Amino acid sequence: MLKVMYTPESEGVKQQCSIILAKLQATISKHRDAFPQLQAIGKLLAMPMPDTDNDEHYLQRLEELCLLLQQLSVSSYIVRHLHHNLCADVEAVKSGEFISKGDSYLILPD
Repeated sequence: MLKVMYTPESEGVKQQCSIILAKLQATISKHRDAFPQLQAIGKLLAMPMPDTDNDEHYLQRLEELCLLLQQLSVSSYIVRHLHHNLCADVEAVKSGEFISKGDSYLILPD
């Protein structure tokens, strides 16, 4: 179970987006050998982020990632799990609430 972390509004959507993308990248780096389907997601993260101060552009980018993960999740439980946790953080950013704490979106038993 992911814990929650408060991200102050003063950090802004851009900073929260960076946190989410870093966590997603760390998840993929950590688990891509065990779950090759994560490599496709790594390619999605290579898309450049918007160069703007408009929060809506960052939210749109996060929503695009959620949509792409949803499409990839049809045939993979791991991607479905990742999609669920990522989208929970995206919704939290949109509503100004808590985002999950930790360095990974996949919590697997040892």
